[in-house]
Amino acid sequence: MSQETHVSNDKILLRYWDCSGRGMLIRYMAYDAALNFVDEIVSVEETFLGSWASKEKFLPEFSGPLKALPVVQHNGQIINQTSACTQYVAEIAGFMPEAPLDRAKAIMIASHVYEDIQMPMWDAFWGFKDWERDVIGGFGGPTSGLTLKFSNLEQILSSSSSGFAVGSKISLADFAIFYVVDSFTLRMREVASGPDAIEVVFGDKPAIAEHQEMMSSRPNIASYRSSDMWRACGPYLTGKGPLGDRTHELDMGETELEGLETLAVTLLKLSQT
Repeated sequence: MSQETHVSNDKILLRYWDCSGRGMLIRYMAYDAALNFVDEIVSVEETFLGSWASKEKFLPEFSGPLKALPVVQHNGQIINQTSACTQYVAEIAGFMPEAPLDRAKAIMIASHVYEDIQMPMWDAFWGFKDWERDVIGGFGGPTSGLTLKFSNLEQILSSSSSGFAVGSKISLADFAIFYVVDSFTLRMREVASGPDAIEVVFGDKPAIAEHQEMMSSRPNIASYRSSDMWRACGPYLTGKGPLGDRTHELDMGETELEGLETLAVTLLKLSQT
């Protein structure tokens, strides 16, 4: 789909590619809250590899003022940037805490997931970062990257008396944690070394496991995850995912699954040192 969708002002529209990427957190909140919502899925194959660079990217009614996806459109206005789109939908859906400190904590956790866990992985899939140095490692050595970031989430949840990441109500933070853990583990199970890598990362994290069960059993989340709409984008972490093995012939490097196998093998090596 590459044609602009016309919606009434009272509806919220999300326009994003047919992968999870920067859009799935917004989708989960919108579906969970049963918002008056249009989920416009744009094909990487048809649009990104087709006319995006010469057409849609430069149409403000399609790609917003900053010429990128995702965009959220509401009340005749369009906003860009993942964090702005996410926080806006969280506000509309009622998933932003009322107390200023709790709001800051929810944003802190969502930002940690986005900036410190997801962004390095996404960049590594596209070859912009190195799996071992930039995803698993860091300035503090090989245990300061991905494994530490997920341990941070476990610590936050294990310290909660309510089961929620912040305070006593579900918030943006809960959807962010659910999404990153769920998408990571689902896709990892598709590669040879993935199940063992999942055990390395999450085997000692009971609070995350309990939180995942709570979130996945929410009726609207469960319904969405069993729908054709989810299957059109949910299985893929990045825009490479829908392209499958074609990334090689398109000179885009290894496939998404090949990248995940590299990450899984590297995690297993780290656990044995």
